[in-house]
Amino acid sequence: MEEKKNVEEIKEVKKGKKVKEMIKPVVKKALSSRYLKIFGFSLMFLGVLICILLALILLIKYYQMEEEGLINNESNSKPSITITQEEDVVIKVVKNSSPSVVSIAVSQVTLRRGEGLVDEVSNIGTGFIVDPSGIIVTNQHVVSDISATYKVITSDGKEYEIVEIVRDDGNDIAILKIDATQLPALELGDSDTLVVGQTVIAIGTPLGEYAGSVTTGVISGTNRSVTTSSGWFGSTTKTYENVLQTDAAVNSGNSGGPLISTEGKVVGINFATTANADNISFALPINTVKQRLEEYRVYGKFIKPYVGISYQMISEYQAIYYTDVVAGALVMNIDLEGPASKVDIKRGDIIVKVNEEVVEDSFAYIVQSYKVGDEITLEIWREGKTHTVKVILVEAD
Repeated sequence: MEEKKNVEEIKEVKKGKKVKEMIKPVVKKALSSRYLKIFGFSLMFLGVLICILLALILLIKYYQMEEEGLINNESNSKPSITITQEEDVVIKVVKNSSPSVVSIAVSQVTLRRGEGLVDEVSNIGTGFIVDPSGIIVTNQHVVSDISATYKVITSDGKEYEIVEIVRDDGNDIAILKIDATQLPALELGDSDTLVVGQTVIAIGTPLGEYAGSVTTGVISGTNRSVTTSSGWFGSTTKTYENVLQTDAAVNSGNSGGPLISTEGKVVGINFATTANADNISFALPINTVKQRLEEYRVYGKFIKPYVGISYQMISEYQAIYYTDVVAGALVMNIDLEGPASKVDIKRGDIIVKVNEEVVEDSFAYIVQSYKVGDEITLEIWREGKTHTVKVILVEAD
């Protein structure tokens, strides 16, 4: 009986093992499937994280590019304009200087058919403010008519009557005074430090119409000599020495306007252009103006030193080309009432030095560096020999 029971138990045990062996692969398969799902979800989650990180990186990069101007997000965007550093300098100088540049207008009474006497006002030139109290510089030829009435028109359109005009015909400089205060004044530079190739800016009223017009160029030359003509058929000529040459366009109406450096300082006054050549214009060096301006502020007029001669410059090249001459100032005429008439100076003499300074470009420019009452020593060349004379400078009429 017991033996039968044991046999049954053995069968049951074997049967259980068999069931376990049958279930084991199923369980193993189920476990494997679960792990695969977990692993799959993990990979999916990791992929989502990577995508989010990439999106954030791209978004940050996009905003960086937009801030740097590499991306224009405007729907109606215009073509981008690249401004060079040199252009930016010119733009800033023009912006700061233009309020100080004025137009000079002349008021003349004319007779019109059917209208009678009419007061006509027309722009004829340019000037610029050098003192907030209403001191303006321009060319003398712009305001040369002493019978005319002149006005100053500022950049904001205001008109001012000119209460005083002081003229220097020899240097083509005029100083105007208007009743005004707190005007924007330009700073004056040093024309002696200019070099050929230096960028300059001209502002003026070309043709008497286009106020505030701007042209740019470079200093093409220094210490130039230029002859201008005026009057009927150019019957009157005048030679200016030690002037600046520039290729900045200077048209009729620009006369008296400032020639400005890239530092925003006035280095010259535009006054002439060459009719027979393009891109050749001239400007008076501002250092000559500074001296006249100082005289006006102290004395209320120009006080110019005077030797009492008229002359013509002989260049080094001319001295080589012609015989029996040297470079310097050839005396053409002597004022019988001037200081030169009291010393040993004759027509045909050549002045080669003033106080040991060689006369190369302009005799007048050297003389004007002295004051009335100063005694100067002139070295004279005459027929191959030299001698010196002393002259006391007097005030020019």
